Amino acid sequence: MQVQPDECTDPELPAGLIVFAANGSAQFGWRNPETGEFYSESDGSCIRHVVGAVEWHADRMH
Repeated sequence: MQVQPDECTDPELPAGLIVFAANGSAQFGWRNPETGEFYSESDGSCIRHVVGAVEWHADRMH
């Protein structure tokens, strides 16, 4: 049985972010809603000098 994408989407999950830094790097991350700071998905470190971020929503989990 193949699962349809709309069956996998959980509307309660927050959007992921692609975070852009002043040095030209981009990485997956998340934003702390209390402090507004951005953190890296890969290692949890704070991302400094953020110039922007774009939300993205995955339709599948792995």
